[in-house]
Amino acid sequence: MLRSLSMPQNNNIEIALGVSNNCQNRVIPAMLSEVKTEAILVFARTALERFFIYIDENDLHPVVGTEDNTEYVYSRLKNLKDKLQDSAVNVDYLMNLVQSSKKYPELKKLAKHEEPLINYYDVMSQKVANHYMDKPAYIPEFLVICVLHSWIVEEEKSINLYPFLNDFDFDELIHIFETNRKDFQKDGECIISDTFKISAAIVETLKNKKYKVNKERVSKTRKKK
Repeated sequence: MLRSLSMPQNNNIEIALGVSNNCQNRVIPAMLSEVKTEAILVFARTALERFFIYIDENDLHPVVGTEDNTEYVYSRLKNLKDKLQDSAVNVDYLMNLVQSSKKYPELKKLAKHEEPLINYYDVMSQKVANHYMDKPAYIPEFLVICVLHSWIVEEEKSINLYPFLNDFDFDELIHIFETNRKDFQKDGECIISDTFKISAAIVETLKNKKYKVNKERVSKTRKKK
């Protein structure tokens, strides 16, 4: 059973949130414990979208080993991006919701529903920002692969709500990058090893993040009684 979030009927609000084109078939977990997996997918979708926009705008052609390996990796990542765009929102939606709820009071309830997802995404985003504060993220696409692999394969988190993830061989994708790690050296540092390090930190941070529901909040109706 999925948690249903009703959208206020207001065209201006829908435009502000970009609801119509952000995610057509969003999957919304019913349990708080599953929201962390959703946050991982929001993270992955956002990173992949920005990565592909960047390489397209700058006419770049990333390479991982052979031509066949390169074709396999980036065709799979594009397919993953498409699947995520259909089932999970990106950070733009969350940011728009937070800002729009200040302008439209009727959005505050929706913003409250999304609060755990926002919190979980924020801790991952902050961990990435701190790690790359003094250096660029050279292979963000590999970071996405590592985070998903760590969460789904190593941590064995359920992806029953997102069965399409079973179609992606994250072990094979990692193997291709690992096999060609000699090509990912920058200023004496192995970017592959560094990406493994930050991905592990991201997942550990998310695992340890606690979201506390405000149980002390009492409705006005109950107070009157």
